Amino acid sequence: MWDGLPGLPGLSVHYAATADAVAAVAALTTFFNAIKGNHPTGLSWQLPSSGDTIDSGTGALTGGWTGATGSTIAANGGPGVYAAGAGMRVTWPTAGIGAHKRIVGSTFLVPLLGSLYDTNGTIAAGTVTTTQTAANAVVASAKVQIWHRPSPGGSDGALWPMLSATVPDKVATLRSRRT
Repeated sequence: MWDGLPGLPGLSVHYAATADAVAAVAALTTFFNAIKGNHPTGLSWQLPSSGDTIDSGTGALTGGWTGATGSTIAANGGPGVYAAGAGMRVTWPTAGIGAHKRIVGSTFLVPLLGSLYDTNGTIAAGTVTTTQTAANAVVASAKVQIWHRPSPGGSDGALWPMLSATVPDKVATLRSRRT
């Protein structure tokens, strides 16, 4: 969960095989610790020590897992200027195909400190590199996966390992789905 700034709380949902849930939390803890300097002071991420388990085929809730070391990571990029709905994105490609398209996950990293944009309006090269390195470590852990939801009433959902991570040198905006 993201919290501590105007417009929050927010949520990034990540998946793992039940047996890998604790290791997935550890990989994500390392990821957010590596990028916390890119985000304004006041922002925090809460990583769980337990969570739900689902049937990946149907999406049905089947139980829970526990055992990870939950933590709160505080962004420490400083009190600089930022645009609340703008930042960057990590894409997580998989080998999966669903609904006639490649299954690709995304994690939005918003807000990003204003000082981390390049003069041409894209993300500064050093920020892209730091985030790419952190994202590559998540992929290398082989614990965090992408879940493709089943079609309505179906059982064709699937959990896919990430093949890689890409951090585009492009500003991403986050819009609320709430009405």
